[in-house]
Amino acid sequence: MFALRSDTVFTPTKTYKDTYIIVDKGKIVKLAKIVPKNVKVYSYENCIIAPGLVDIHTHGGFGVDLMTSTLNDTRKFIEKLPETGVTSFVPSTVTDRFGNLKKFVEKFSSIRVEKGSEVVGLHFEGPYLNPEMAGAQPKEHIRPPSIEEVKRLSEPFNKVAKRLTLAPEVDDGTNFIRILNDLGIIVSIGHTNASYAQAVQAFSAGARIVTHIFNGMRVFHHREPGVVGAALTFPTVYVETILDLIHLHPVAVELVYKCKGSKKMVLVTDAIAGAGLPDGAFKLGSMEIIVQDGVSRLPNGALAGSTLTMVKALKNAVKIGIPLAKALEMATLTPCKAMMIKGKGSIIEGNDADMIILDKDLNIVATCLKGEIFSFN
Repeated sequence: MFALRSDTVFTPTKTYKDTYIIVDKGKIVKLAKIVPKNVKVYSYENCIIAPGLVDIHTHGGFGVDLMTSTLNDTRKFIEKLPETGVTSFVPSTVTDRFGNLKKFVEKFSSIRVEKGSEVVGLHFEGPYLNPEMAGAQPKEHIRPPSIEEVKRLSEPFNKVAKRLTLAPEVDDGTNFIRILNDLGIIVSIGHTNASYAQAVQAFSAGARIVTHIFNGMRVFHHREPGVVGAALTFPTVYVETILDLIHLHPVAVELVYKCKGSKKMVLVTDAIAGAGLPDGAFKLGSMEIIVQDGVSRLPNGALAGSTLTMVKALKNAVKIGIPLAKALEMATLTPCKAMMIKGKGSIIEGNDADMIILDKDLNIVATCLKGEIFSFN
């Protein structure tokens, strides 16, 4: 048993001053003003303690592409991720042939890492998308929805949440959403040209997340609001936001925040292998990616994922005027709720002791992974 203490604790829904977080056997026992006798205290002056960040949409980083990486390289990525404040994450595929998607699932079902971020879900970004909105998804592998394929991909990895991004307007996608819900698979809308009416129909059928809002979908129009208009006004829907200030203008972020608030707006990275590294050439699945001035693009100039980290997304949110407590909620508790992940995302009794310590400039000082502390400066 030990205790963490700092000037400020964000749970993130409540804020405490000069508070001890009691940890035992990898779990949060309680928050207290007085620490029990004989309990070791790790005190962080002029710092903030918050829940560990949760990234529910990432393709890699630090030179590692999660679709094509070896087990050893994937372990290195998982071990490196806590330096960016991420204690839990959801690896994402790109659209590919069945065999490669199966290898991705097998890799994450077999990997074991003692000291690193925890895999809390799998995200299949495709392959049942609209080719008109493919973006950085290979058109040659986009195909009609297949329940049999989904079952074969999802059944070997039952330990974690599973999510599928699809285009609901393709091949009776609304009925497909209902079937996926019955299988316990979370449905996202993305890479879609769905109209407002089609999007509302999809949400009513059970789709609960919009993948990187504004990107990979028809442009909002005042007479045809599309997925954007539906997502911003449908109360139950969570929306992913890539807050690198490249994918979205600050005013677009402000619009999302005002419509959805911190309880339905999710910060994600959509990071590619180049995240955390200097400019250069990288891979995203089978595709060549060029990173220049920190911006990730296909050779044709189209945006292709990002080089964002979650802590940078947090800083950007605060930079454009979102209160820190709300920004933290969008990077911790809200993604867990979107993915229906239990026991993480907040500093409350009984949850895993996954936490970050931030300095006043929101740099990562240390990360606590299920009760084990790793310091970075």
